[in-house]
Amino acid sequence: MATVQTILDRAVEWKTWVSDAEMLAFLSDLQSNILKGHGRDYTANIFLSFEEMKKEQIWELLQTLSYLTTSALDQLRSAAAYGATKVSGGRVLCVFLTASGYKKLDIPPGDMATDTAFLAGMRTRGTLPSLHFKNIPRDFPGINDPAKSDWETGGPWDPDQNDPDAMILIADDDAGLVSAGVASLREAFEKANVTILGVDRGEAQRRRQLGGSPKGEGLEHFGYVDGVSQPLFLAEDFRVNKAWLEEFVPSQFIVPDPAKCTPFSCGSYFVYRKLEQNVQLFKKQEDELATALKLAGDDRERAGALVVGRFEDGTPVVLHGEEQAGVPTNDFNYDGYGDDDPMTAKCPFKAHIRKTNPRTAGDAGERSRIMARRGITYGKRNRDSIDEDFSEHDQPTGKVGLLFMAYMSDISEQFEFTQSAWANNVDFKNQNTGVDPVIGQQSNGAADIGWTDARTAATAQFDFKTAVKLMGGAYFFAPSISFLQRGQPNAAGAAIA
Repeated sequence: MATVQTILDRAVEWKTWVSDAEMLAFLSDLQSNILKGHGRDYTANIFLSFEEMKKEQIWELLQTLSYLTTSALDQLRSAAAYGATKVSGGRVLCVFLTASGYKKLDIPPGDMATDTAFLAGMRTRGTLPSLHFKNIPRDFPGINDPAKSDWETGGPWDPDQNDPDAMILIADDDAGLVSAGVASLREAFEKANVTILGVDRGEAQRRRQLGGSPKGEGLEHFGYVDGVSQPLFLAEDFRVNKAWLEEFVPSQFIVPDPAKCTPFSCGSYFVYRKLEQNVQLFKKQEDELATALKLAGDDRERAGALVVGRFEDGTPVVLHGEEQAGVPTNDFNYDGYGDDDPMTAKCPFKAHIRKTNPRTAGDAGERSRIMARRGITYGKRNRDSIDEDFSEHDQPTGKVGLLFMAYMSDISEQFEFTQSAWANNVDFKNQNTGVDPVIGQQSNGAADIGWTDARTAATAQFDFKTAVKLMGGAYFFAPSISFLQRGQPNAAGAAIA
Protein backbone atom coordinates (compact mmCIF):
# COMPACT_ATOMS: atom_id res chain seq x y z
CA MET A 1 0.00 0.00 0.00
CA ALA A 2 1.37 3.39 -0.98
CA THR A 3 1.91 6.21 1.49
CA VAL A 4 1.92 9.90 0.66
CA GLN A 5 5.73 9.91 0.85
CA THR A 6 6.12 7.04 -1.61
CA ILE A 7 3.92 8.97 -4.04
CA LEU A 8 6.05 12.10 -3.63
CA ASP A 9 9.37 10.30 -3.99
CA ARG A 10 8.90 9.13 -7.58
CA ALA A 11 7.52 10.50 -10.83
CA VAL A 12 3.72 10.58 -10.67
CA GLU A 13 1.92 8.12 -12.96
CA TRP A 14 -1.27 10.13 -12.82
CA LYS A 15 -3.29 8.02 -15.24
CA THR A 16 -3.22 5.14 -12.76
CA TRP A 17 -5.90 6.96 -10.75
CA VAL A 18 -8.57 4.79 -12.38
CA SER A 19 -7.25 1.69 -10.58
CA ASP A 20 -5.09 3.14 -7.78
CA ALA A 21 -7.15 4.40 -4.83
CA GLU A 22 -4.16 6.14 -3.23
CA MET A 23 -3.33 8.03 -6.44
CA LEU A 24 -6.99 9.03 -6.77
CA ALA A 25 -6.99 10.35 -3.19
CA PHE A 26 -3.75 12.27 -3.75
CA LEU A 27 -4.78 13.92 -7.04
CA SER A 28 -8.32 14.73 -5.88
CA ASP A 29 -7.05 16.60 -2.82
CA LEU A 30 -4.11 18.44 -4.42
CA GLN A 31 -4.80 21.82 -5.99
CA SER A 32 -4.26 22.28 -9.73
CA ASN A 33 -1.35 24.14 -11.35
CA ILE A 34 1.28 22.45 -9.14
CA LEU A 35 1.98 19.19 -10.94
CA LYS A 36 1.47 20.87 -14.32
CA GLY A 37 0.94 24.48 -15.37
CA HIS A 38 -2.69 25.36 -16.12
CA GLY A 39 -1.73 26.77 -19.56
CA ARG A 40 -4.48 29.42 -19.70
CA ASP A 41 -3.66 32.78 -21.29
CA TYR A 42 -5.62 35.07 -18.94
CA THR A 43 -5.45 35.23 -15.16
CA ALA A 44 -6.65 37.29 -12.23
CA ASN A 45 -4.89 37.20 -8.87
CA ILE A 46 -7.26 38.52 -6.21
CA PHE A 47 -5.62 39.53 -2.92
CA LEU A 48 -7.71 39.43 0.26
CA SER A 49 -7.52 40.65 3.84
CA PHE A 50 -9.39 38.86 6.65
CA GLU A 51 -8.90 41.85 8.99
CA GLU A 52 -12.62 42.62 9.41
CA MET A 53 -13.75 38.99 9.65
CA LYS A 54 -14.35 36.63 12.55
CA LYS A 55 -12.60 33.28 12.31
CA GLU A 56 -15.96 31.54 11.82
CA GLN A 57 -16.55 33.71 8.75
CA ILE A 58 -13.10 32.91 7.36
CA TRP A 59 -13.69 29.17 7.70
CA GLU A 60 -17.07 29.51 6.02
CA LEU A 61 -15.42 31.41 3.14
CA LEU A 62 -12.74 28.74 2.72
CA GLN A 63 -15.38 26.02 2.69
CA THR A 64 -17.26 27.86 -0.05
CA LEU A 65 -14.08 28.31 -2.08
CA SER A 66 -13.17 24.65 -1.68
CA TYR A 67 -16.12 23.66 -3.86
CA LEU A 68 -14.84 26.00 -6.60
CA THR A 69 -11.19 24.95 -6.33
CA THR A 70 -9.83 22.94 -9.24
CA SER A 71 -8.10 19.72 -8.25
CA ALA A 72 -4.97 18.33 -9.89
CA LEU A 73 -7.02 15.41 -11.17
CA ASP A 74 -9.61 17.68 -12.82
CA GLN A 75 -6.87 19.76 -14.44
CA LEU A 76 -4.90 16.77 -15.75
CA ARG A 77 -8.02 15.15 -17.19
CA SER A 78 -9.06 18.38 -18.93
CA ALA A 79 -5.51 18.80 -20.28
CA ALA A 80 -5.62 15.29 -21.73
CA ALA A 81 -9.00 16.05 -23.30
CA TYR A 82 -7.63 19.30 -24.77
CA GLY A 83 -4.81 17.34 -26.38
CA ALA A 84 -7.36 15.18 -28.16
CA THR A 85 -10.08 17.73 -28.95
CA LYS A 86 -8.48 21.21 -28.65
CA VAL A 87 -11.50 22.19 -26.53
CA SER A 88 -10.49 24.42 -23.61
CA GLY A 89 -10.72 22.87 -20.17
CA GLY A 90 -12.34 26.07 -18.89
CA ARG A 91 -11.73 27.93 -15.69
CA VAL A 92 -9.09 27.03 -13.11
CA LEU A 93 -9.34 28.35 -9.54
CA CYS A 94 -6.68 28.04 -6.82
CA VAL A 95 -6.57 29.25 -3.21
CA PHE A 96 -3.47 30.37 -1.28
CA LEU A 97 -2.89 31.52 2.31
CA THR A 98 -0.11 33.60 3.84
CA ALA A 99 1.18 33.03 7.37
CA SER A 100 -1.03 35.88 8.61
CA GLY A 101 -4.05 34.24 6.98
CA TYR A 102 -3.30 30.97 8.79
CA LYS A 103 -2.96 32.76 12.11
CA LYS A 104 -6.40 34.32 11.76
CA LEU A 105 -7.88 30.81 11.45
CA ASP A 106 -6.79 30.05 15.03
CA ILE A 107 -5.80 26.47 14.24
CA PRO A 108 -3.51 24.22 16.30
CA PRO A 109 0.17 25.10 15.63
CA GLY A 110 0.80 21.62 14.21
CA ASP A 111 -1.79 22.20 11.48
CA MET A 112 -0.01 25.26 10.06
CA ALA A 113 2.70 25.36 7.40
CA THR A 114 6.01 25.85 9.20
CA ASP A 115 8.59 26.91 6.59
CA THR A 116 10.76 29.56 8.29
CA ALA A 117 10.74 31.98 5.37
CA PHE A 118 6.98 31.53 4.92
CA LEU A 119 6.33 32.42 8.57
CA ALA A 120 8.48 35.55 8.41
CA GLY A 121 7.05 36.73 5.07
CA MET A 122 8.65 38.08 1.91
CA ARG A 123 8.65 41.71 3.04
CA THR A 124 10.75 40.85 6.10
CA ARG A 125 13.02 38.32 4.42
CA GLY A 126 13.60 40.50 1.37
CA THR A 127 15.29 43.25 3.38
CA LEU A 128 17.62 41.09 5.51
CA PRO A 129 21.28 42.11 4.93
CA SER A 130 22.39 38.50 4.44
CA LEU A 131 21.01 34.96 4.37
CA HIS A 132 22.31 31.62 5.60
CA PHE A 133 21.50 28.27 4.01
CA LYS A 134 21.70 24.68 5.21
CA ASN A 135 25.07 22.91 5.22
CA ILE A 136 26.95 25.94 3.83
CA PRO A 137 29.46 27.53 6.23
CA ARG A 138 29.13 31.09 4.92
CA ASP A 139 26.46 33.75 4.50
CA PHE A 140 25.30 35.17 1.18
CA PRO A 141 24.06 38.61 0.07
CA GLY A 142 20.49 39.42 1.04
CA ILE A 143 17.74 39.45 -1.55
CA ASN A 144 17.85 43.26 -1.40
CA ASP A 145 14.21 43.89 -2.29
CA PRO A 146 13.11 47.53 -2.28
CA ALA A 147 11.31 48.70 0.84
CA LYS A 148 7.52 48.42 0.78
CA SER A 149 7.35 52.22 0.59
CA ASP A 150 8.73 51.85 -2.95
CA TRP A 151 6.20 49.20 -4.03
CA GLU A 152 3.37 49.83 -6.46
CA THR A 153 0.74 52.27 -5.24
CA GLY A 154 -3.01 52.12 -5.75
CA GLY A 155 -3.39 48.35 -5.96
CA PRO A 156 -2.91 45.21 -3.88
CA TRP A 157 0.67 46.21 -2.98
CA ASP A 158 -0.02 49.79 -1.91
CA PRO A 159 2.40 50.69 0.92
CA ASP A 160 -0.50 51.96 3.03
CA GLN A 161 -2.22 48.55 3.02
CA ASN A 162 -1.50 45.47 5.09
CA ASP A 163 0.00 42.44 3.37
CA PRO A 164 -2.61 39.95 2.06
CA ASP A 165 -3.98 37.05 4.07
CA ALA A 166 -5.00 35.10 0.97
CA MET A 167 -4.89 35.05 -2.80
CA ILE A 168 -7.38 33.57 -5.25
CA LEU A 169 -6.10 32.71 -8.72
CA ILE A 170 -8.61 32.51 -11.58
CA ALA A 171 -7.38 31.43 -15.02
CA ASP A 172 -9.17 30.85 -18.31
CA ASP A 173 -8.56 31.01 -22.05
CA ASP A 174 -11.18 33.76 -22.37
CA ALA A 175 -10.46 37.16 -20.80
CA GLY A 176 -14.17 37.90 -20.47
CA LEU A 177 -14.76 34.73 -18.46
CA VAL A 178 -11.93 35.66 -16.11
CA SER A 179 -13.52 39.08 -15.60
CA ALA A 180 -16.91 37.47 -14.99
CA GLY A 181 -15.33 35.18 -12.40
CA VAL A 182 -13.74 38.13 -10.62
CA ALA A 183 -17.06 40.01 -10.59
CA SER A 184 -18.88 37.00 -9.17
CA LEU A 185 -16.32 36.54 -6.42
CA ARG A 186 -16.35 40.25 -5.57
CA GLU A 187 -20.04 40.00 -4.82
CA ALA A 188 -19.51 36.95 -2.61
CA PHE A 189 -16.57 38.56 -0.83
CA GLU A 190 -18.54 41.69 -0.02
CA LYS A 191 -21.28 39.60 1.58
CA ALA A 192 -18.69 37.70 3.60
CA ASN A 193 -17.07 40.93 4.86
CA VAL A 194 -13.81 40.17 3.05
CA THR A 195 -11.60 43.13 2.16
CA ILE A 196 -10.33 43.01 -1.42
CA LEU A 197 -6.88 44.61 -1.47
CA GLY A 198 -6.66 44.56 -5.25
CA VAL A 199 -6.30 42.43 -8.36
CA ASP A 200 -3.28 41.73 -10.58
CA ARG A 201 -4.30 40.70 -14.10
CA GLY A 202 -2.08 38.49 -16.25
CA GLU A 203 -2.17 38.15 -20.02
CA ALA A 204 0.17 35.75 -21.80
CA GLN A 205 2.13 37.21 -24.71
CA ARG A 206 2.92 34.72 -27.48
CA ARG A 207 4.83 34.65 -30.74
CA ARG A 208 4.43 31.98 -33.42
CA GLN A 209 7.74 30.68 -34.72
CA LEU A 210 8.53 28.51 -37.73
CA GLY A 211 8.09 24.89 -36.69
CA GLY A 212 6.98 25.85 -33.20
CA SER A 213 3.69 25.57 -31.35
CA PRO A 214 0.60 26.67 -33.34
CA LYS A 215 -0.51 28.57 -30.23
CA GLY A 216 2.81 30.42 -30.13
CA GLU A 217 5.72 30.40 -27.71
CA GLY A 218 5.35 32.25 -24.42
CA LEU A 219 7.08 35.63 -24.57
CA GLU A 220 8.25 38.08 -21.91
CA HIS A 221 8.34 41.84 -22.50
CA PHE A 222 12.06 42.09 -23.31
CA GLY A 223 11.14 39.94 -26.32
CA TYR A 224 12.57 36.56 -25.29
CA VAL A 225 10.80 33.20 -25.31
CA ASP A 226 10.09 32.38 -21.66
CA GLY A 227 9.21 29.33 -19.61
CA VAL A 228 11.32 26.91 -21.64
CA SER A 229 13.10 25.13 -18.79
CA GLN A 230 10.29 23.67 -16.73
CA PRO A 231 10.89 20.64 -14.51
CA LEU A 232 8.93 17.52 -15.41
CA PHE A 233 7.61 15.27 -12.66
CA LEU A 234 4.76 13.50 -14.37
CA ALA A 235 5.98 10.16 -15.73
CA GLU A 236 3.68 10.47 -18.74
CA ASP A 237 5.24 13.84 -19.70
CA PHE A 238 8.79 12.68 -19.25
CA ARG A 239 8.34 9.70 -21.53
CA VAL A 240 7.40 11.92 -24.48
CA ASN A 241 9.55 14.97 -23.72
CA LYS A 242 13.25 14.51 -23.00
CA ALA A 243 13.62 18.19 -22.18
CA TRP A 244 15.67 17.34 -19.11
CA LEU A 245 18.45 14.84 -18.70
CA GLU A 246 16.72 13.43 -15.63
CA GLU A 247 13.28 13.70 -14.13
CA PHE A 248 12.36 15.47 -10.91
CA VAL A 249 10.42 13.96 -8.05
CA PRO A 250 7.31 15.72 -6.69
CA SER A 251 8.81 16.02 -3.19
CA GLN A 252 10.96 18.86 -4.55
CA PHE A 253 7.78 20.91 -5.07
CA ILE A 254 5.08 19.29 -2.94
CA VAL A 255 4.90 18.60 0.81
CA PRO A 256 2.38 16.75 2.98
CA ASP A 257 -0.19 19.23 4.27
CA PRO A 258 0.60 19.72 7.98
CA ALA A 259 -3.13 19.55 8.84
CA LYS A 260 -3.28 15.94 7.56
CA CYS A 261 -7.00 16.05 6.84
CA THR A 262 -6.57 12.83 4.85
CA PRO A 263 -3.59 10.44 4.65
CA PHE A 264 -2.81 11.83 1.18
CA SER A 265 -3.36 15.58 1.74
CA CYS A 266 -0.57 17.67 0.22
CA GLY A 267 0.21 21.27 -0.60
CA SER A 268 3.03 23.48 -1.82
CA TYR A 269 4.81 26.68 -0.85
CA PHE A 270 4.26 29.44 -3.38
CA VAL A 271 6.23 32.61 -4.13
CA TYR A 272 4.49 35.52 -5.85
CA ARG A 273 6.43 38.55 -7.10
CA LYS A 274 5.17 41.33 -9.35
CA LEU A 275 8.20 42.34 -11.43
CA GLU A 276 8.01 45.49 -13.55
CA GLN A 277 10.19 45.58 -16.68
CA ASN A 278 11.77 48.76 -18.05
CA VAL A 279 11.90 47.67 -21.68
CA GLN A 280 13.45 50.91 -22.91
CA LEU A 281 16.39 50.63 -20.49
CA PHE A 282 17.00 46.95 -21.27
CA LYS A 283 17.01 47.46 -25.04
CA LYS A 284 19.24 50.53 -24.74
CA GLN A 285 21.79 48.50 -22.75
CA GLU A 286 21.60 45.61 -25.23
CA ASP A 287 22.56 48.06 -27.98
CA GLU A 288 25.35 49.62 -25.91
CA LEU A 289 26.80 46.18 -25.05
CA ALA A 290 26.75 45.19 -28.73
CA THR A 291 28.69 48.37 -29.57
CA ALA A 292 31.17 47.78 -26.72
CA LEU A 293 31.81 44.25 -28.05
CA LYS A 294 32.18 45.65 -31.60
CA LEU A 295 29.40 43.40 -32.90
CA ALA A 296 28.01 44.36 -36.31
CA GLY A 297 25.04 43.41 -38.46
CA ASP A 298 23.12 40.33 -37.36
CA ASP A 299 25.81 39.61 -34.76
CA ARG A 300 24.50 42.51 -32.69
CA GLU A 301 21.62 40.25 -31.65
CA ARG A 302 24.16 38.15 -29.80
CA ALA A 303 24.66 40.86 -27.16
CA GLY A 304 21.20 40.20 -25.76
CA ALA A 305 21.77 36.45 -26.04
CA LEU A 306 24.90 36.81 -23.88
CA VAL A 307 22.85 38.65 -21.25
CA VAL A 308 19.94 36.21 -21.19
CA GLY A 309 21.73 33.03 -22.27
CA ARG A 310 19.31 32.51 -25.16
CA PHE A 311 18.45 34.41 -28.32
CA GLU A 312 14.97 35.92 -28.51
CA ASP A 313 13.58 32.77 -30.18
CA GLY A 314 14.91 30.61 -27.33
CA THR A 315 18.04 29.27 -29.06
CA PRO A 316 20.75 28.67 -26.38
CA VAL A 317 23.83 30.82 -27.10
CA VAL A 318 26.01 27.99 -25.83
CA LEU A 319 24.93 25.87 -28.81
CA HIS A 320 24.58 28.39 -31.64
CA GLY A 321 25.82 31.82 -32.64
CA GLU A 322 22.51 32.86 -34.17
CA GLU A 323 18.79 32.12 -33.92
CA GLN A 324 17.64 28.68 -35.12
CA ALA A 325 13.83 29.25 -34.97
CA GLY A 326 11.29 26.54 -34.20
CA VAL A 327 10.91 24.84 -30.82
CA PRO A 328 13.54 26.13 -28.35
CA THR A 329 16.16 23.52 -27.41
CA ASN A 330 16.30 22.63 -23.72
CA ASP A 331 18.24 19.35 -23.51
CA PHE A 332 21.74 20.75 -22.96
CA ASN A 333 24.26 21.66 -20.28
CA TYR A 334 27.40 23.83 -20.15
CA ASP A 335 30.02 21.06 -20.18
CA GLY A 336 32.75 21.62 -22.79
CA TYR A 337 33.23 19.49 -25.87
CA GLY A 338 37.02 19.73 -25.59
CA ASP A 339 39.86 22.13 -24.98
CA ASP A 340 39.77 23.43 -28.55
CA ASP A 341 36.06 24.32 -28.36
CA PRO A 342 35.01 24.93 -24.75
CA MET A 343 31.26 25.45 -24.68
CA THR A 344 31.65 27.13 -21.31
CA ALA A 345 33.09 30.20 -23.03
CA LYS A 346 30.11 30.66 -25.33
CA CYS A 347 27.60 31.41 -22.57
CA PRO A 348 28.80 33.84 -19.88
CA PHE A 349 28.61 32.56 -16.33
CA LYS A 350 26.59 35.69 -15.51
CA ALA A 351 23.93 35.05 -18.20
CA HIS A 352 20.47 34.95 -16.62
CA ILE A 353 19.56 31.35 -17.45
CA ARG A 354 23.01 30.12 -16.40
CA LYS A 355 22.93 32.02 -13.11
CA THR A 356 19.51 30.66 -12.15
CA ASN A 357 19.97 27.14 -13.58
CA PRO A 358 23.66 26.19 -13.83
CA ARG A 359 22.84 22.75 -15.34
CA THR A 360 25.96 21.08 -13.97
CA ALA A 361 25.59 17.42 -14.96
CA GLY A 362 25.09 15.14 -11.96
CA ASP A 363 25.04 17.96 -9.39
CA ALA A 364 22.13 17.04 -7.11
CA GLY A 365 22.70 20.12 -4.96
CA GLU A 366 22.10 22.45 -7.89
CA ARG A 367 19.11 20.45 -9.09
CA SER A 368 17.50 20.68 -5.66
CA ARG A 369 17.15 24.47 -6.05
CA ILE A 370 14.88 24.28 -9.12
CA MET A 371 11.32 25.59 -8.70
CA ALA A 372 8.12 24.84 -10.63
CA ARG A 373 7.61 28.25 -12.26
CA ARG A 374 4.10 29.27 -13.29
CA GLY A 375 4.52 32.95 -14.18
CA ILE A 376 2.61 35.05 -16.69
CA THR A 377 3.19 38.49 -18.18
CA TYR A 378 1.09 41.53 -17.33
CA GLY A 379 0.50 44.59 -19.47
CA LYS A 380 0.58 44.62 -23.25
CA ARG A 381 2.85 45.99 -25.98
CA ASN A 382 1.99 46.81 -29.57
CA ARG A 383 2.80 44.57 -32.53
CA ASP A 384 1.16 43.85 -35.85
CA SER A 385 0.42 40.13 -35.29
CA ILE A 386 1.24 37.06 -33.22
CA ASP A 387 3.88 36.22 -35.84
CA GLU A 388 5.76 39.49 -35.25
CA ASP A 389 8.19 40.78 -32.63
CA PHE A 390 7.20 43.60 -30.31
CA SER A 391 7.39 47.00 -32.01
CA GLU A 392 10.72 48.80 -31.59
CA HIS A 393 8.70 52.01 -31.27
CA ASP A 394 6.81 50.69 -28.23
CA GLN A 395 9.36 50.31 -25.45
CA PRO A 396 7.64 51.16 -22.17
CA THR A 397 9.60 52.17 -19.10
CA GLY A 398 7.00 50.57 -16.80
CA LYS A 399 3.44 49.22 -16.42
CA VAL A 400 4.46 45.92 -18.06
CA GLY A 401 6.27 42.96 -16.59
CA LEU A 402 6.05 39.48 -15.17
CA LEU A 403 3.88 38.02 -12.44
CA PHE A 404 6.51 35.59 -11.16
CA MET A 405 4.84 32.60 -9.53
CA ALA A 406 6.58 29.41 -8.43
CA TYR A 407 5.85 26.32 -6.33
CA MET A 408 8.47 24.65 -4.12
CA SER A 409 8.93 22.56 -0.99
CA ASP A 410 11.26 25.03 0.79
CA ILE A 411 11.17 28.78 0.14
CA SER A 412 14.55 29.50 1.73
CA GLU A 413 16.47 26.68 0.07
CA GLN A 414 14.91 27.17 -3.36
CA PHE A 415 13.66 30.67 -4.20
CA GLU A 416 15.77 32.59 -1.69
CA PHE A 417 18.88 30.55 -2.46
CA THR A 418 18.46 31.14 -6.20
CA GLN A 419 18.07 34.90 -5.71
CA SER A 420 20.72 35.32 -3.00
CA ALA A 421 23.47 32.73 -3.55
CA TRP A 422 23.21 32.70 -7.35
CA ALA A 423 21.60 35.80 -8.91
CA ASN A 424 22.87 38.36 -6.37
CA ASN A 425 26.25 36.76 -5.74
CA VAL A 426 29.05 38.37 -7.79
CA ASP A 427 31.25 35.33 -7.12
CA PHE A 428 28.88 32.66 -8.49
CA LYS A 429 29.80 30.60 -10.31
CA ASN A 430 33.38 31.91 -10.34
CA GLN A 431 35.01 34.83 -8.58
CA ASN A 432 34.07 38.20 -10.13
CA THR A 433 31.41 36.66 -12.36
CA GLY A 434 29.05 39.53 -11.55
CA VAL A 435 25.37 39.58 -10.64
CA ASP A 436 22.57 38.26 -12.84
CA PRO A 437 22.04 41.15 -15.33
CA VAL A 438 18.29 40.46 -15.54
CA ILE A 439 17.10 39.86 -11.95
CA GLY A 440 20.19 40.58 -9.83
CA GLN A 441 19.48 43.02 -7.00
CA GLN A 442 23.01 43.77 -5.78
CA SER A 443 25.68 46.07 -7.25
CA ASN A 444 28.63 44.86 -9.27
CA GLY A 445 32.16 45.78 -8.29
CA ALA A 446 34.70 47.18 -10.73
CA ALA A 447 36.09 43.67 -11.30
CA ASP A 448 32.66 42.12 -12.00
CA ILE A 449 31.65 43.82 -15.26
CA GLY A 450 33.70 42.02 -17.89
CA TRP A 451 32.02 40.56 -21.00
CA THR A 452 33.43 38.30 -23.71
CA ASP A 453 31.93 37.17 -26.98
CA ALA A 454 33.77 33.87 -27.48
CA ARG A 455 32.79 33.69 -31.14
CA THR A 456 34.65 36.90 -32.05
CA ALA A 457 37.05 36.95 -29.05
CA ALA A 458 35.90 40.52 -28.37
CA THR A 459 35.92 41.75 -24.77
CA ALA A 460 34.37 44.75 -23.06
CA GLN A 461 33.83 46.29 -19.65
CA PHE A 462 30.13 47.02 -19.30
CA ASP A 463 27.96 47.16 -16.16
CA PHE A 464 24.60 45.88 -17.40
CA LYS A 465 22.10 47.26 -14.86
CA THR A 466 18.92 45.39 -14.00
CA ALA A 467 15.82 46.72 -15.74
CA VAL A 468 13.50 44.76 -13.47
CA LYS A 469 11.92 46.16 -10.29
CA LEU A 470 9.87 44.43 -7.59
CA MET A 471 6.45 46.09 -7.23
CA GLY A 472 5.02 43.75 -4.58
CA GLY A 473 4.61 40.17 -3.54
CA ALA A 474 4.26 37.64 -0.74
CA TYR A 475 4.97 34.09 0.36
CA PHE A 476 1.97 31.73 0.33
CA PHE A 477 1.03 28.11 0.93
CA ALA A 478 -1.37 26.25 -1.36
CA PRO A 479 -3.16 23.93 1.10
CA SER A 480 -4.99 20.73 0.30
CA ILE A 481 -8.60 21.03 -0.79
CA SER A 482 -9.64 18.96 2.25
CA PHE A 483 -8.06 21.60 4.52
CA LEU A 484 -10.15 24.33 2.88
CA GLN A 485 -13.25 22.17 3.19
CA ARG A 486 -12.90 20.85 6.72
CA GLY A 487 -14.41 23.79 8.57
CA GLN A 488 -13.36 25.29 11.88
CA PRO A 489 -11.70 22.74 14.21
CA ASN A 490 -12.88 22.53 17.80
CA ALA A 491 -10.57 22.42 20.80
CA ALA A 492 -9.95 18.69 20.32
CA GLY A 493 -8.89 19.25 16.71
CA ALA A 494 -12.01 17.80 15.07
CA ALA A 495 -13.71 19.79 12.35
CA ILE A 496 -16.98 21.57 13.05
CA ALA A 497 -19.13 21.34 9.95
